[in-house]
Amino acid sequence: MIDELHIRGLGVIEDAHVRLAPGLTVVTGETGAGKTMLVTALQLLLGARADSSLVRRGAERAVVEAVISPPPPQAADWLDGDEDELVVSREIPANGRARVRIGGRLAPVSALAEVLGTHVEVHAQHEHVRLARAEVQRDLLDRFAGDGQAARLAELRRCHGAWRALVERRERHDLDARERARELDQRRAELTEIDAAELDPEIDEQLGVELDRLAHAEELRAAAHTAAAALGSDGAQEPVGVAVDVLRRLPIDDPTLTDLLERSEGLLAEAADLAAELRGYGEAVDADPQRLATMQERQRLLASLQRKYGADVAAVLAYAAAARERVAQLDAQEADAGQLDEQLEAAHARLRVLAEQVRDARQDAARQLATVVDAHLADLGLPHARFDVEVAALPAGEVAAHGGDRITFRLAPNPGEPARPLAGAASGGERSRVSLAVEVALADVDDARVLVFDEVDAGIGGSTAMAVGATLAQLAGSSAAAGSHPRSGRERQVLCVTHLAQLAAFADVHHVVEKQVRDGRTVTTSRAVADADRVAELARMLGGDAAVTAGREHARELLAAARRSRSSAPGTASGSAAG
Repeated sequence: MIDELHIRGLGVIEDAHVRLAPGLTVVTGETGAGKTMLVTALQLLLGARADSSLVRRGAERAVVEAVISPPPPQAADWLDGDEDELVVSREIPANGRARVRIGGRLAPVSALAEVLGTHVEVHAQHEHVRLARAEVQRDLLDRFAGDGQAARLAELRRCHGAWRALVERRERHDLDARERARELDQRRAELTEIDAAELDPEIDEQLGVELDRLAHAEELRAAAHTAAAALGSDGAQEPVGVAVDVLRRLPIDDPTLTDLLERSEGLLAEAADLAAELRGYGEAVDADPQRLATMQERQRLLASLQRKYGADVAAVLAYAAAARERVAQLDAQEADAGQLDEQLEAAHARLRVLAEQVRDARQDAARQLATVVDAHLADLGLPHARFDVEVAALPAGEVAAHGGDRITFRLAPNPGEPARPLAGAASGGERSRVSLAVEVALADVDDARVLVFDEVDAGIGGSTAMAVGATLAQLAGSSAAAGSHPRSGRERQVLCVTHLAQLAAFADVHHVVEKQVRDGRTVTTSRAVADADRVAELARMLGGDAAVTAGREHARELLAAARRSRSSAPGTASGSAAG
């Protein structure tokens, strides 16, 4: 609920502080006094467009503030802890940048609609209102349809999300097809090149040694022959053999000489073995130019592969293994396209079934809602008006997350006229009364806790005005209106700007907006009236002199009639559709 509304520097209002209460609050006053500025202030707090022309002449800025308790659930992110009230303000400077604050924190204008859009609803003449929006009409109809519809819509949204995920996956698959084909060609070409090399880490790692041997074959053979000759019988073996022979002929048994003899004999044997091995090595060295060329070509191939795929043969083989795995993945993605198409078809078929179920429930609820609203229209002075709800399929059988329907609230205000969309089917006063009738019919399902009606009584009077007043009191669940609470028992705050005493008589709280001249300037103020002051205001509204006894008596009779009407009002106005 809105506990307080503070307006400063807005239009003709210099400074007004209005305390509001649950139930029905009416705002009255002479024409031109500035009553509608209260509605304008609330619209600014809902994010309506504003410009400097709204700022009172001579003022630096216009400021609108409201205290709301308890805070709407949408305000949770703007509050600290368990705060039990929310302060919202909007500042419109004569020159400069506007400011919005929610919970004392700077906020964008768009945040006002997010926080208060479902909490406060304004029905003002000649302006776009929430109830005229297609998405609001659809949401209200679905909630009127009951809990079963809520379950169907939840399942529809879940299936729609799964279907959309499949659609996006398929689109990505199509978009990636060319890149995937290009990568497949590249990977397969790489694998062909690597596989053709028939790499063997053990053999290929020795390639350098073999190349060196082949490249220096003649030099190696000559060196081995020379070394073998130097160690042979005509070389190093001859003096070593002389030493062995001398030591063997010594006639004494000396352990030291015996050791030296053994070492000399070992040296002679080692020289003979080494010479033999060198001769064998030299003979084994093959000076093969053809094999040398083959090995050099192999070396160039390995260098090319390592330049592309890895630092050594092992790294090249590891790259090939990864490429083979990637090719398998890409092939699997290609095969996945057919499965995706099957899954998409099944998901979309399920969506169509759910959309049909949602549409059937909407059509049933639409008929019931039209019957209820027509009954209220008759009470509100539109006995010949006919309300209906069009449930039309979206173009090309489209199914959105909310279903496959376009919902339109329509009105035929007079016999013989076709039903047209609510926003353009009636005058401002008629449209306000239709909105009121719909609000009462949807009292259980609309989340708005604060409803504002500007000139809802345009073009009516007498008993119809009394009926409008009783309906507003019923919609508000007025504490003074025994038996006239909304169906759900939830109390609302209804604010109504009116010029009819018959309607004002139903108010729980009555504010009078008055225009005065102060220091040569027109100033608008607001004050709450009760008891004798309220009787005087009603007498003025009835067209009589508030000081004349007859006018006051008429006002008292009107208040008594309103009390009787409230006390005899039925406890329910309509029933919601079965789920």
